[in-house]
Amino acid sequence: MPLSVLLEERNVSAAALRLNVSQPTASTFLAKLRRYFDDPLLVREGNIYRLSPLAMRLKEELPGALRSLEQIMRAQSEFNPSTSDHEFTILATDYASWRVGTQLLPRLESLAPGIKIRFDHVLPAHVDGAPESLKDVDGMLLPHGYLARQPHVDVLLDEWTCLVASDNPHLGERPSREELLAMPWIMTISGRGAFTPAARQLQIAGIDPLVSTITPNFFVIPSLIEGSNKAALMPKALAWRAVQASSRLRLVDPPIPLSALSEAFWWHRDREHEPAHRWFRQQLELVCAPLLRAPAQEY
Repeated sequence: MPLSVLLEERNVSAAALRLNVSQPTASTFLAKLRRYFDDPLLVREGNIYRLSPLAMRLKEELPGALRSLEQIMRAQSEFNPSTSDHEFTILATDYASWRVGTQLLPRLESLAPGIKIRFDHVLPAHVDGAPESLKDVDGMLLPHGYLARQPHVDVLLDEWTCLVASDNPHLGERPSREELLAMPWIMTISGRGAFTPAARQLQIAGIDPLVSTITPNFFVIPSLIEGSNKAALMPKALAWRAVQASSRLRLVDPPIPLSALSEAFWWHRDREHEPAHRWFRQQLELVCAPLLRAPAQEY
C-alpha cells in the first residue's frame, strides 16, 4: 500500500523501490495523498523528511486498520476447501499438536489437499498476551483455566499420570506420596507464570515438589526420566506411548488424585464469521470427538 510504504520509508526514492514503481509515480502517489488528507504528511528538513503529526498518527493506526480490512474481505469471500491453499497457524504444545494433528491431518489431506497447517509452539507470552495475541494466529490449543471469555471448542480429555524410571532403586511397586515427593521433579511450563494444570493442582493442595528441571516440551521428558531418579507429571496418552516404547520407564499414580486435562481450541472473536475459519472449526469438532471420551476408556 503506497501510504504505509511512504510513511515507513520517509523517502520517495526508497518508497519507489519497495513499490516497484518509478520515482515520478511515487511522487504522484504522495501528491494525491497530500490532497486527500489536506496535509503535507512528509515534511522536508534539510536532506531528510520527517512525519507530520497526522502522518505519525496514521503510521500508528494503519496496521490495525489494514488488519481489520483484511478480515472483512476474508469474511466476505467464498471459501472452497478443495481448491484453497490457505495456511492455518495454531499455537500449541508439542503434546496438543500431536494429539490433535494426528486426528486432523488425514481428514484435511482428503478434503483439502492444498491447505497447510502450521503448528507454532505456544509460549507464556502468548498466554499472558491473550486475547490480543490471538489476533495474529488462527487459534491456540490450551487447557481450560488460562483464558476466559474467549470463543472455543473442546478438543480432548486426558488423565494425568506420573512417569518414573523402572530401574529406580528407591521406589517400590506402588510408591507412596512421601516417596514421590522426595524425588526431584521435571515440570512443564504452560503460561501465566505457572506450570501445567496438574502442577497447579499440587500447588493448590499445598504440595511443593522439588523441581530440578523445567522444559516447555512434553516429548523430551521420557528421555530425561530414563535411568534417573526423577519424576514427572504427564498426560497419560503420551506417557503410555513412552512406556510402550521403553522398558526403562513405568507409570505410577500421582501423589494426589488430579482432575483430568481438558484442552480446547481458542480463537479471537474477530475470526468468528470468517468462512475458512468456521470450516476449520467444524473439521476440528468432527475429528476430535473421539478424543473427548472418558480418559479411562482410552488406555
